[in-house]
Amino acid sequence: MTQGLPNVRPMHKRWRFGPQWPGQQCGATTRRGTECQKPALVGKKRCQLHGGRAGAPSGERNGNFKNGRWTKEALRQSKEAGARIRALIALGYGIGMFDAGSKLVPNRKRR
Repeated sequence: MTQGLPNVRPMHKRWRFGPQWPGQQCGATTRRGTECQKPALVGKKRCQLHGGRAGAPSGERNGNFKNGRWTKEALRQSKEAGARIRALIALGYGIGMFDAGSKLVPNRKRR
């Protein structure tokens, strides 16, 4: 008799993962070329197999942080300073401070 037991359903009928699953799916492209149908982790866009658990804390909370020279903030400040210098050089050329044959050109990265 099963009167005292709770309503137990087989595992394959309890979960509805796949194309009909109503929650947010991972959607990453699999090696097969189809979209991953696993559920995305809570607050993420991907499942744990496709990088949903990836990511490290930023700044000093990351164990690999050493000096801060290459932080996003430092890189942004460096780019802004370079842009200001290039603007000043262009202004100098515009007012005739440098002649056209001058060697003063903005430092460009060579690839």
